[in-house]
Amino acid sequence: MRNLLFLLPLLMLANACEQKKVAEVVLNEICGKDQDGLEWVEVGTASKDAVNMKGYKLVKMDEDGIDKTIYKFPDTLLAPGAIMTVNAEELKARIPNKKAAVIELVDPNGNTADAFDSEQELDLDGHAKGESYARIPNITGNWTLCKAATWNASNDSEPTADETDDLFDEED
Repeated sequence: MRNLLFLLPLLMLANACEQKKVAEVVLNEICGKDQDGLEWVEVGTASKDAVNMKGYKLVKMDEDGIDKTIYKFPDTLLAPGAIMTVNAEELKARIPNKKAAVIELVDPNGNTADAFDSEQELDLDGHAKGESYARIPNITGNWTLCKAATWNASNDSEPTADETDDLFDEED
C-alpha cells in the first residue's frame, strides 16, 4: 500500500507534464495569394529534436465539408525550430483567399497535429491579395491576419506600413 501512495504523486506529475506537451509540428503561416499570386503553407517545429516529416500530410476541407489531402510530406528532417514551406507547385489544391480556409496538419498516425480554420480562429472568411494568416511569433504565437505575407521571412512581428511598401510593389 505504501508503494502505491509513493507512486501516486509521480503519476500525477507525469500526467501534468503530458498535458503541457507542445505539439511536435504545427501550422505556422497560410497564404491563399500573396502579392505575386503565390500560395503556400508553412509548418514549423518547436521541438528540441529534428522531426522526420515522412507520413505527415496537409488536408484541406472545402466549403461542402469534404476533406482532400493536398500534400504528403516526403522523408525529410525538419530541424529544431525550423520552418518548412510547401508552395503552390507542390500543393494538389488551391488555398482559398476569397473564402474561409480550413487546413489540417495530420501526423503519421492519422491524428490532427494542428488545424487552422479562418472563421473559427479569426472570424474571417478570406483575406486580400498579399495578406496571410500567420502565427506571431513564429510557431508559438496566436493566429493573426498579417497584412503582408511573409514568404521565407520571420513572423516574429507584423511588418510596419513602411516595411510593407519596401517589400511589395503596389501594382497588380
